[in-house]
This record gives sequence, structure tokens and C-alpha cells, in this order.
Amino acid sequence: MTGHDTAPSALPERAVRELAAATAALVTEHDVVGTITNLLAGCADSVQASAAGLIMAEDGLEFLAATDHRAQHLELYQVQIEDGPAKDCVTTGQPLTVIGLDAIAARWPKLREPFRTAGFSGVHAAPVNWQHTTLGALNLFFDEAGPVADVVLVAQAFADITALVIVHGGSLSAADLAARTKAALAERTVIEQAKGVIAYTENVSVDAAFDRLIELARQQQRPLTLVATDVVGHASRGGS
Repeated sequence: MTGHDTAPSALPERAVRELAAATAALVTEHDVVGTITNLLAGCADSVQASAAGLIMAEDGLEFLAATDHRAQHLELYQVQIEDGPAKDCVTTGQPLTVIGLDAIAARWPKLREPFRTAGFSGVHAAPVNWQHTTLGALNLFFDEAGPVADVVLVAQAFADITALVIVHGGSLSAADLAARTKAALAERTVIEQAKGVIAYTENVSVDAAFDRLIELARQQQRPLTLVATDVVGHASRGGS
């Protein structure tokens, strides 16, 4: 995991492979911490980080998982002093990258020695966001080679999947699974209805109507189902 002999051009393929493995785990029986630990390892491998960790924001900062003991000790120390990249990332809800021990010391004076002892000289923190709430921060730790160019994009993709694991983690009862399936089918139904409305009112094919519906959702920056509901509702009111 610590090697830096892979050319940057190979990183997208590596990231796709790790993300595919991570998402595949979500549709099988899994535990939250185990899945997240694997996610952290895959993320670190994708961007050639030395290690990775996850700190959650729950009545303060709480350590959840790490890829090795060095990252774990550093994450626990951040929790103890309530300072560091995780705290800043959670506070702002934005990613951050700090490279070099001097830069780390300038921003978080208490972290210079822990970083040096762990053998890290750089960090990238990606927010774990769910809707409008930052649940925590995924931290990637780097040695003297520093992060690769794709670190921001790749780290955020893994952080987003981490949010899904946390929010939807654990086993679903048959009733819960049926309810979620029913809700998804209901969303599909209203989308099909909206396609029919647009096809009729604009005298276009159903395929063109679906393209139009997607275009409306993008223009309004709203979920597709909500836009479809508006289209159907508008038609049911006689276009008023």
C-alpha cells in the first residue's frame, strides 16, 4: 500500500477497481466497520497513500476505523486534542490538503511530532457528507512522496460511499426491504407517468420525453422524482 511505483495514468483504473469492489460489498451481507475498513484500504491504495483513517462527528469527534496502527494512533490523538485535519474538515464540510511537516505544524502545532513519529508528512481530508450534514472525515496520510493529482476526486468518491455504508448499514428486515422496494417502485411509477405527460403535451416520443425530464431535473438541480411529481401534478390540475 505504501509503494509509489505506479504511474499516475494507471490511477483511474485502480480507483475504478477499488470502487467497484466497495459498491459490490454493499449489496451483500456486511458489517459497517469491516466494510469501512476495506473502503479505507481501497481508497489509500487508489491514491497511493500510506494509510487512511475515519473520524466521525458525534457529540465531538470519535474514531471509527483505520488501515493500520500508525493511522489509528494519529486519529485517536486528533480526537483527544480536538484539533487537526478531521476537525477542520468536519467544521467546514470541505476537503483539505496539507503537505509537509512545516505546513502541518503551522496549521496544527500539536500534530507535528505525531505526524513525524508516524512517518507521515502530508494529509488529505475528505468530508463524509450525507445530504446537508457532515458526518465525519476520511483522512489519507502520505509519506514524503505526497498525494497524487487525483486524490481529491477519488477520496471524495470513497467518502461518499462511506456515508452510504453508515446511513444504510446493518441488516434490513424483510418488512424494511419490502418498504424500500415499494418506495423505489412508486418513484419509478411517477417517472413513467411524467414521461407520458410530456410525450402527449409536447408531441414527442417517450424516449424524447424521458430526455426532456432529465434535462428539466438538471436545469432545476432537483431530484428526478420530484420534477416528475410536479409534471404529473401540473397535468392533473389541467395545466394551471
